[in-house]
Amino acid sequence: MRTCSRCGLLIDAEGRCYPGCTGPYPGCTGPLATVRCGGCYQLNPPDAERCDGCEHELGLEPIAEPDALRCSECDEPFSAFRAATGLLRDCGRCGGQLVDHALLRDLLESRESYGTSAPRPPRRPEPVDVRVRYIRCPACGQPMNRKNFAGKSGIIVDICREHGTWFDRGELPLLLAFAASGGTARARQQQIEDEERSRRQAEIARDTAKRASAVVTASAWEGRRARRLAVEELLELLWQITR
Repeated sequence: MRTCSRCGLLIDAEGRCYPGCTGPYPGCTGPLATVRCGGCYQLNPPDAERCDGCEHELGLEPIAEPDALRCSECDEPFSAFRAATGLLRDCGRCGGQLVDHALLRDLLESRESYGTSAPRPPRRPEPVDVRVRYIRCPACGQPMNRKNFAGKSGIIVDICREHGTWFDRGELPLLLAFAASGGTARARQQQIEDEERSRRQAEIARDTAKRASAVVTASAWEGRRARRLAVEELLELLWQITR
């Protein structure tokens, strides 16, 4: 089988690997991408010093282990990479990745810390497959929920509440770069501000409702008092007439 010499993925019958890959395609003499990054698990050329995806310094490679799950996109068995907080499952054909929630949090936190110590502007996103499609979770087979990660990242991921987050080829490095540029920290701060704004608006709405209720109660009391006075005046008039 042919592979793309840039990203190491299998080439389909039309000579393509994945929409975001910038080539070169079969027929070139470039080195095959064989070095896997320990930061985002993307394949890189053997002479690279830093990962082309997340710019993590390349060193010892993570070791893959066989996995019982198969890719929902192309039905290929995953290669699983085990970390202290969970598994990352990688498809060697389409480049899709299923990442356990705890491991994803750990990856994002580490990249956010790295970005704080060595800030850098966000990377310009490479073209990715923008077709709207719904992925089934490779673990439970249920449709996953599509979501714009962190609300404003522009990276659309597919989430299974129980089994993890699905990334199409190239999306995980983009998300880690987003975290390193401060994107996740800004999203958290925005969420805090939105929640505080919602809380204040709810308090204002409750206070307004209380004041309106008090006005209605006062108006009702005044109405009853006026009617009572009218009745008393009528009774007084009748008493004077019949005296």
